Amino acid sequence: MKKLKKIIIFAAIALMVAIYLVNHKSEVTVVYAVCDQSKLGEVNMVMSVAEAVPHICKNYAFLTYVADFKLLSKNLDKSQTNLIVTAGQYGIDFLKTTIPTKNVKFLLCVHQWFDAMKDLHDISLAIPKHALNSEIISWAKKQNVELIPTQGVLHRMSAKVISAEDTSIIHIKEAKVGLILGGDAEMPNGKDWKLFSEKNAHELGLEICEYLKKTGHKILITNGPRTGAFIDGHNRDPNAHKDGKVDKISRVFLNTLEEAGFKQGEHFEFYDFQFGTTSALKAVMAVVHKNKGFMIVPGESTSSISESIAVMPTVVYRVDSMNTVHESYLGDLVDNKLVMLWPNVPDESKSSSYVAPESQALVVVKVLLRDVK
Repeated sequence: MKKLKKIIIFAAIALMVAIYLVNHKSEVTVVYAVCDQSKLGEVNMVMSVAEAVPHICKNYAFLTYVADFKLLSKNLDKSQTNLIVTAGQYGIDFLKTTIPTKNVKFLLCVHQWFDAMKDLHDISLAIPKHALNSEIISWAKKQNVELIPTQGVLHRMSAKVISAEDTSIIHIKEAKVGLILGGDAEMPNGKDWKLFSEKNAHELGLEICEYLKKTGHKILITNGPRTGAFIDGHNRDPNAHKDGKVDKISRVFLNTLEEAGFKQGEHFEFYDFQFGTTSALKAVMAVVHKNKGFMIVPGESTSSISESIAVMPTVVYRVDSMNTVHESYLGDLVDNKLVMLWPNVPDESKSSSYVAPESQALVVVKVLLRDVK
């Protein structure tokens, strides 16, 4: 009888320990961010995930990336979950140099399929659902890749972030409309680019002129690193947004407004993106959001669309640099009444009652760390 009691006691203790270990598995998650710092969109994808982790994990430590991953991997604490978050072509190249390691979760964030991903395996992949097809799903099963579909591209934008933004650089404080100029878009093969052309910029400019004449509204305009970035579909302009000069595509748009009689500082303000300086986009969005206005964004920039709908009503205009993936995303948003197609615009009541969709970064982290406390 005594022997049986001991067996029962030991069994109970073993069960309690097992339950404890299960419930306390990977209590601390260390996050390493691996991204190309010159690509703001990819930085935002990576950081959105990193910043969502503490909402899921009770205890965590956030660390930046240590360049020598081979050395780092030897010193990883195997008692905790180590999360490596990376993005884009830079992330693909990085993952090709790594070897799957116990207690390390690799997450690659992309805005579309890249052919260079075909050899990746044993990772998690955050990818917009509109970019998925049967071939990608089949590839994921074969390569042991966990697909985490998102609505749009991961980002860090929110009404809370915008509300805290410094808007001192904005002089037309009453503006209710913000506009992002389109850009050149990379194709899935990772080599070719489709261009937001001078023709696109001029035609958009004419349409904006008509809108301003009709409404009397004032508009805040900015561009991005991909506006006028390429000379043609294969050759990048080495000076674009690096020499302090306005790129030729943005200049075409501005000339169109000026030729129609609109004046910088009176009817519109333009903020040029330059590498090494802070983008004016958040400040523009902050003023427009405060005034219960809306953003007009290009269809090739899934990141801009995703960021904008997280804050306020959004209007999307089509451009030549859009591909089938961009069209699919836009179609999904229109079907779900999350955006409007230019030249349709929302009325003020929609801005006042606007409800943003759920944070997709949080959705990704919930899936990625579902077993982590």
